[in-house]
Amino acid sequence: MPDTPTGKETPDVVEKTCRVVLEVTVRIRQITRESVAGHFTADESGGGLPWEWAERQNRLLLALLKDEEKSARFLAMIAGDGLGLLLESEHVGMVSDEEDELWEEVYAGMGREDVAFFRAARRDGILGENIELIHEAIAVDWKGAEIEEVRVV
Repeated sequence: MPDTPTGKETPDVVEKTCRVVLEVTVRIRQITRESVAGHFTADESGGGLPWEWAERQNRLLLALLKDEEKSARFLAMIAGDGLGLLLESEHVGMVSDEEDELWEEVYAGMGREDVAFFRAARRDGILGENIELIHEAIAVDWKGAEIEEVRVV
C-alpha cells in the first residue's frame, strides 16, 4: 500500500462522489373532517380531539401554501427527510429548530388566536403534536420518482 503525505497507509481505492437528482411528486390534501376522521373517535372517557384542533392546522397549512418560498422550503425538508429514511441515512430527520422557525414565519401572519396557540405550543415543546395532521396531509410519491441527472462531482 502506498504511503500518503501524512505517512499513513491507504488501500488502493479511489473514492468519488456522484450527485443524483431525483424528481418526485408531492401531494398535499386539505385537512377535512373526512380525511382525519380517525383522530376524532371518542376515547374511553367519551371525549376526543375537538374539530377546532384540525381546523387550526388546516388554516396553518393553507397559510403555508399561500407563501411559495416557505412552502418550497418546507416541502424540500419533507422530501429530504423521507429520502433519508429510505436510504437509512445518518442524516435522517429535519432540524427541528429549522422547521420551528419556518412555522413561526408562517403562523405569525395568521389571526391573533392562532398565533397565540402556535407560539404557546412551540414554547411548551408540543408544536410537533399540533401540526401532525399537516404532516399526514403531505405524501411523497417515492415509487414514482424519476432520476433526472447523475454525474460525478
